[in-house]
Amino acid sequence: MYSSTLTASSHIYASNGCGLFNYYYEAIQVEVVETSKYHFSISSTIRTYGSIYNSNFDPIDPTRNVLPQDYWSCIDGQLKQEIVLSVNTTYILVVTTASPNVIGNFSILVSGPNNVSFNRISKYLYYLMNNQHRIHKILVNPILSLNL
Repeated sequence: MYSSTLTASSHIYASNGCGLFNYYYEAIQVEVVETSKYHFSISSTIRTYGSIYNSNFDPIDPTRNVLPQDYWSCIDGQLKQEIVLSVNTTYILVVTTASPNVIGNFSILVSGPNNVSFNRISKYLYYLMNNQHRIHKILVNPILSLNL
């Protein structure tokens, strides 16, 4: 299980890619050791959403790299999602709030055939190159590996 808290010092973005940057989020690197279907469940004291991105998440353009997925279903107050993930691929799970300026705790539970590693991305570094935004993630927390 992975647990964290969205706080007033968490990163913010505009959830629809435009407008005010007032949705708190946490970006978490996810890696698997076996290609298969995995079941994600997010439990929280607040209404949350989750999206899974291929390779990286761009808070300036949150529609880029998002994986096609069924909508997260809400069962017993928890968000649930099934998705096929591939080995040797980096995914980014972004947990955010359903409403702007909301903070609170959340936990992620993943089940599948093998280990899942989580690594919180503490911040993104932005710079301009050839008139394009480039985003690099800086990972500072150690990888948390779940044995399934």
